[in-house]
Amino acid sequence: MQDPNPKILIATLGTRGDVQPYVALARELTLLGAEVTVSTGEGFEAMIEHAGAKARPVPVNFQTLLQSEEIKDALFSLKGMIKAARKNLALQKDITRALWAIGLDEKPDLILFNLKATVMTFVGRRFNVPALPSSLQPVTAPTAEFPLGLFGLPDLGPLLNRWSYHASRGLMKLGTAKLVKTLSAEASQEIAMPGAHIDGFMPDGSKAPSLQAFSRALVPVPADWTEENWPCGYWLTEPDNCYEPQTDLAEFLAAGPSPVYLGFGSMPSRDPETLTHTVLSALEKTGKRAILATGWGGLTKEALKGDLARQIFLLEKAPHTWLFPRCAAIVHHGGSGTTHEALRWGRPSLVTPVFGDQPFWGDRVHRIGAGPAPIKQKKLTSENLAEALQDLDNPAYLEGAQKAAETMASEPGAKGTAERLMRLLN
Repeated sequence: MQDPNPKILIATLGTRGDVQPYVALARELTLLGAEVTVSTGEGFEAMIEHAGAKARPVPVNFQTLLQSEEIKDALFSLKGMIKAARKNLALQKDITRALWAIGLDEKPDLILFNLKATVMTFVGRRFNVPALPSSLQPVTAPTAEFPLGLFGLPDLGPLLNRWSYHASRGLMKLGTAKLVKTLSAEASQEIAMPGAHIDGFMPDGSKAPSLQAFSRALVPVPADWTEENWPCGYWLTEPDNCYEPQTDLAEFLAAGPSPVYLGFGSMPSRDPETLTHTVLSALEKTGKRAILATGWGGLTKEALKGDLARQIFLLEKAPHTWLFPRCAAIVHHGGSGTTHEALRWGRPSLVTPVFGDQPFWGDRVHRIGAGPAPIKQKKLTSENLAEALQDLDNPAYLEGAQKAAETMASEPGAKGTAERLMRLLN
C-alpha cells in the first residue's frame, strides 16, 4: 500500500525562472499530503520553505554566477562560451555529486527533475522509483510541427524540425558524459542500466512520463506527440492576497493610467548603460507612464530628471502576480516564466530576447497575436522601442492576450499536475 505521505524530490538547476515554477508545483504537492524536498542552487531557501517544502541547496548560486564576467562573455560570444564551459566543468561535477548525495539521503518515492539535473535518473534506478524529466520549453519531445525551442531556430520543415530534437539529445548526452563519469565508481550498476538518463526511469520498464510545463495557448499540443508526454500547462505561482505594496508604488499606480512594465529578469546586459539610455529615450519619446525593474543594472534614480522622474517609477522588486494585472503591457526578455505570467493576466507583451529559448517565446507571443514582433536586445534602439511601445496599444494585441489567458485558465497547471503525480504513486 502506498504511503499516504509520499516523499517527493524535485531537482531543478538554474536561475529564478528555472526554480519558481517547480516551487509552485511543490506547494500543490504539499497541500495533497506529500513531503516535498526541492534541491536547487543557493538563494531560494526562503521561497521553498514558504511553499511548505524542504530546501536542499547544492553548492552554487546561479544568480551570482550569471552576473560574473566570464558568464556574460559566454552569453555573447562562442569563444566565451567555450572558455566558460571548460572553467565551470569542475563546478558542474561538484553539483552532480551533491545531487547524487542528496538523492541517496532523501530516499524519495518519486523524483522530478529538469534537464540540468539528469543525474536524478540514477537515483531513481537506485531506489527503483519513478524519476520523471520535465521541461518549461519544448526541447524534449520531438515533433515535426516546430523545431527545438532553443537557439531561435526558424521553422525547418517537418523532417528537420524533428531532427533538431534528436540533435539536441545527442548534444545533451555528449555534454553530460563527463558528469556521469564522476559517479562511475558509486553508481556503476545504475549507469549500466539500459536507457538514456535524460529520459528518466520507471520501475516497470515503461517510458517515463515527460512533463511538458508550458501552455498550449503558446504551443498547441502537437498531433505527433506520444502518450508519455504530459501537457501540463505552466506551473504558475498563486497570488499572495496578503501582499501590501510600498507606499510610493501604490501612489504612482493611482496617479494616472496603467503603466507599461519593463524588466529583463536575471539576464545580464553587455552594456547596461546603453540599454538604460535606450529605454529612457524611448519612454521620453512616447510619454508613456512606466515601471522599470532595475535588475539588469545601469539604472539609478539619478538618471531620472524633470518629466521622466514623474513619468517613470524605478522598482527593485514586487510580485509579478500582483503587479502585472495593474499594468497595461509588459516588456521583457522572453523567459518562459515572465512570458506565461504576462499572458496569464491577459496583458500584451513585447519580447526583447537575448539568447536560449527567449527568441522562441517572443515569436510565439507575436504568432498568437498577443504582442508585436520581438526585437533582439542587441538590436534595440530608442526609435524601434518607441515604435513598439506605441504598437502595444493596438486593441488586437489585448484581444490576443486575453484569449491566451482563457486557455491558460483551463489547463492543469501546478494543481492539476500535482494531482496527476499523486495518482501515479497509487
